[in-house]
Amino acid sequence: MSMKSSMALVLVLLTSPSIAQQYQKMARHNGYRLVAHRGGITEKVFDEFDPLSIQAAIDSGYWMLEMDVRPTADHQVILHHDATLKRIYGVDKRPEELTLAELKKLRALKGGYAPVTFEEAAAMCSGKIRFMVDVKPNTAEKWFYDEINRVLQQYHMADEAYFIRNDIASFFTAGSFGFRMEELPAMKKRLSQGEDIQKKYYLFDHGNRINAEAARWCQQHNIEVCASVNIGHYFYESHEKGAHRDIEYLKQSGVTLFQIDSDYDQHF
Repeated sequence: MSMKSSMALVLVLLTSPSIAQQYQKMARHNGYRLVAHRGGITEKVFDEFDPLSIQAAIDSGYWMLEMDVRPTADHQVILHHDATLKRIYGVDKRPEELTLAELKKLRALKGGYAPVTFEEAAAMCSGKIRFMVDVKPNTAEKWFYDEINRVLQQYHMADEAYFIRNDIASFFTAGSFGFRMEELPAMKKRLSQGEDIQKKYYLFDHGNRINAEAARWCQQHNIEVCASVNIGHYFYESHEKGAHRDIEYLKQSGVTLFQIDSDYDQHF
């Protein structure tokens, strides 16, 4: 199948009248806004960035999708979390070692889908759901940021985009950028000096690190708070019990935006 045909197939899978209707039903999660970790409904159902996983998240009323982005050898941007392709596609190579044409020949061990490009995902999701972009390379060439920016602008998703990192903010013309708990004192100082940080930054950290004091300070100053509650955050206890405890604590602290593994949407 050609790349053009592959993209057309994905668009057919994910474009239906019901998707836009589901997006409007935010009461599905009792007023809480959920960000689907690794791009969709993944745990026990689909693997990450399976087009069907993306569709399932949209149909379930998620507010946003986390998109892990990596470069290819021929200057394209694809969705992939791990440093190598081995876990998902059975190939012990890094995405940046292969061209997009080579990557499109791969098939996921679970689900049989080919890697999805950032632009394909934007075409699927524009007007239906927002993106939280996780730029995976610690450093990247300028073309990589330019391409992400181009896609977000072209598909009218830039203004509402969230980025997990804030060290890349200078590469983008719009969007909100996450800062961590350890950066909170610096953000307080910047705010006290008159900088309008509310329009550009939001607090993003693990749900077992954000405390009520930090959450309420952010709320007082109209700064968004997003708590990340993922299975991998719990090493020394049952992740189900830990996640339930942290979600309930954060709800009581006034947090309404959560990036979660789909196992935890039962708590909303």
